[in-house]
Amino acid sequence: MPTIGAAPVFVARDAELAELVRVAASPPSVAVVEGEPGVGRSRLLEELAAHPGIASRVVWSARCGSFARPCRLAPLVDALLGRSGVAAAHAGGFSPVTGVLRRLIPEWSPWLPPFPEDADADTVRQQEFRAVREVLTGCGPAVLVLDDVHSADDDTWEFLRGLAASPAPLSVVVSAVACGSRRFPPLRETAAHLSLPAFTADQVRMLLDASFGRCAPDLAEAAHRRTSGIAVDLTALVQSVGDTAEALSADRLASATVPPIVRSRVAGLMTAIGPAARDVVRAAAVLGSPAGETDLGAVASSGEISGAVTEAVEAGLLRDLGRGRYVSGSPLIAEAVYALLPGPQRCSMHGRAAARLAAVAEPFASLIARHARLAGDVAAWTQWTGVAVDNAIEDGRTEEASRLLEAALRDADLPQAARESFAVRLGRELPRSIAHAGTVRLLREILREWPLSKAARGEIRVHLGQVLINQVGKVEAGRLEIELGAADLGRRQALLARGLVTLALPHIGTVPVEENLRWLDEAEQISKGEHDAGVLAAIAANRLSARMQIADPEAWGDIADLPRAPESAEVCRQVARTYINLADAVAWNGHYPVARAYLATARRLIRDDHQPYLDALADGTELRLDLAMGEWASVAEKARAMLTRVDKDSSLAAEPLLVLGWYEYGQHRPTAALRSFDAAFALSAGSVPVQASAYAGRVAVHQAGKDLQAARRLAEYGLETVRRKNNWVWAAELMPFAVRTMLGLGQHVEARELLAEYRQGIDGKDAPVANASALLCRGMLTQARGETLAAGDLLLGAAQAYSALPFPYFAAYADELAAGCFSEAGEQARAVASFTTAETVYASLGAAVDSLRCRRSLRRCDPEMPRRGRKGYGEGLSPRELEVARLAAQNLTNREIGERLFLSPRTVEIHVGRALRKLGLPSRTVLTEDLLRDATGEGSKTA
Repeated sequence: MPTIGAAPVFVARDAELAELVRVAASPPSVAVVEGEPGVGRSRLLEELAAHPGIASRVVWSARCGSFARPCRLAPLVDALLGRSGVAAAHAGGFSPVTGVLRRLIPEWSPWLPPFPEDADADTVRQQEFRAVREVLTGCGPAVLVLDDVHSADDDTWEFLRGLAASPAPLSVVVSAVACGSRRFPPLRETAAHLSLPAFTADQVRMLLDASFGRCAPDLAEAAHRRTSGIAVDLTALVQSVGDTAEALSADRLASATVPPIVRSRVAGLMTAIGPAARDVVRAAAVLGSPAGETDLGAVASSGEISGAVTEAVEAGLLRDLGRGRYVSGSPLIAEAVYALLPGPQRCSMHGRAAARLAAVAEPFASLIARHARLAGDVAAWTQWTGVAVDNAIEDGRTEEASRLLEAALRDADLPQAARESFAVRLGRELPRSIAHAGTVRLLREILREWPLSKAARGEIRVHLGQVLINQVGKVEAGRLEIELGAADLGRRQALLARGLVTLALPHIGTVPVEENLRWLDEAEQISKGEHDAGVLAAIAANRLSARMQIADPEAWGDIADLPRAPESAEVCRQVARTYINLADAVAWNGHYPVARAYLATARRLIRDDHQPYLDALADGTELRLDLAMGEWASVAEKARAMLTRVDKDSSLAAEPLLVLGWYEYGQHRPTAALRSFDAAFALSAGSVPVQASAYAGRVAVHQAGKDLQAARRLAEYGLETVRRKNNWVWAAELMPFAVRTMLGLGQHVEARELLAEYRQGIDGKDAPVANASALLCRGMLTQARGETLAAGDLLLGAAQAYSALPFPYFAAYADELAAGCFSEAGEQARAVASFTTAETVYASLGAAVDSLRCRRSLRRCDPEMPRRGRKGYGEGLSPRELEVARLAAQNLTNREIGERLFLSPRTVEIHVGRALRKLGLPSRTVLTEDLLRDATGEGSKTA
């Protein structure tokens, strides 16, 4: 129960405290609290001593081992001295035997009876026990609280045993360590025996929340991970980072150096234990993972160590995990012990650890490599790193393989003979894992500065080019690397074909689709005569994926030819990649259920083979499907989770950012939406459909904000991107917003010309979402010509086309526009039907503002429609509620609103809450002045 932040907090021990209060209030009784050092036993006893439940009792308390005067019965003497005033007030009722306390407590001599005359030592000792007991019980109802009784002298232990054996009108509460020879013995009279464990991760979160307000879960996890929930170390760690919520973060806790108070505490504990126990603690810190006595003994270079292990556990420097396994008391303790270890001894211990681990039947190669490196054995480190990389690749752990190789390549002591082979291997593995910016920089540095053979340089360039294109979004830079690699590869045609086929998918780069297909043709030419099944599968995969990306209706027939159970792992990976690419392509085309089926097939193929890059591709497509198909309840959370798994500067982050942008747009959070769209666009240079969708989102946000000029500029940039690529299927989301913006600016001719170009571009393509988009644009153009009924029919057809996909948000958008046309044409029944459909869909998605707008429109069409909201003021907002809501819509805080209207912040909060409930809004973040004008009939807002 540490003290963190501005004030002490006490959490997670309420049940234990209540039990101690119960025992203390029911004499005669004994309660024992056990736990490892540092878990909070002392704080629990402090809380007991100050608890109101025993306020009427005299509390005699002391901590064993910290008494002021080293003597017999020292803890009891300290406890008596601490309440000298109470004892003096009751001294008149003390018997003559209490005179023996004059020698133990000279300060009490003025009011104690005389010291007994002619008493031998044994008699005096027995009388001291009787005298202490008399004082403890003779000053009224009392509680004796002794902390750390395992450190008490033998006479104190004997006194406590006698007290328990011959109950007095006194409650006794003691704390002790949970194991070892000095563990407090079980007594028949014990009323409560509490075992106090270290804090769990949830309890650490409770503590941090109580200290700083609500904290992020990862902060509590980081604190628990480093301290193992040991309260005293948790306190020191958090306080060393900062005493405010703003100063704390999981990263800062994870990287903070060992606080001086922890170093000092650990150093003191190490000094207090014997040499053998110290070596065992050091061995545990060096090993850094659970170990048995044999392993600890081998690293410590000691023989029989059972007693040393027990001593270390009693001191809290080791933790007993059960089944003969031990580990440092906490990672923080291990760091402190490791820092105290002299360099030569540390190297020797790491060397013994490496030798010990290498001798087992199934050696853990990466761990052996780590110990060998820290021991200074470079040859063994290099050898075992290679073995660890082999094992990781064989097990499908490509990210671990990349991490091991990168760490080795960054080490200046890596032998020259291993540098080239490690660099080539890193290049091979990087396209399969999630590449981070630092790794890409490392490979570029290796190519620029290291002496490499032509073959190695060429291979690294090709793989780097693949990563730059697929994950970094730098298509031109990737293409250049592949072309430079081709010059070095010579006859290695299979590898060159792999590089060229990376450029072959139409979505890549700004060049026309025809140029992508030319690269695909070149890859096929180069690979003729090759027998590498993986290369041939990659080329076939990209040929099929390319046809689907341009919505070729003939491509469906070739999908059936894909192998259902590929024989080799590489071909299996290529087939899985094909299905992921197909899912991505058909999702952009509008075949959403088919896309889900393809993703399921891909995941089945790679379920036993960890492929981080392919998993991330599949996750991005699945997020887009969730958004399009209306599964909004969890899409934002899933998108944010994906952003934590991929590099923030990777093109793999573009799709979750894009999804967040559209979700935030649907929630009417324009600032957040624009920020997400801008971030997605910045990372999507390698994917034209993502760029086009980000342009559509940015246009939509500016259009909703009535900035039509900005929307028009962005729309033109997006349209030019699609036009240059020559695949109009990818403009399906952009077109409706572009056409509406042009119509809003009076550019009717340009809008008609654009739609004609778009319809020509999608003619003959199997892209239902593009066809729905064209129908929606036709409806808007027809409405602009004043043909409202015909426009309503076209827009209703668009809504039905979107619903069939299903794409509910755009379906509701089209339904709402159709309803407006029907209403204008006097077809009120059809208008009500379409408004009702749109409102229902918006509400099901959680698009509260859109739903409210439709309800307002419905009331204008059908005054008899039941209204939502609370009764009063015509079922609308009261004047005060409206006044407060208008100020809240201007982003004023409750306090600022209260200052203007002479209201308390709490009253403002109540008015805002009532206004939101009547308007059917989830929070004040979606409250706008436009919406209020619409709600009060002062204006209207269309979709």
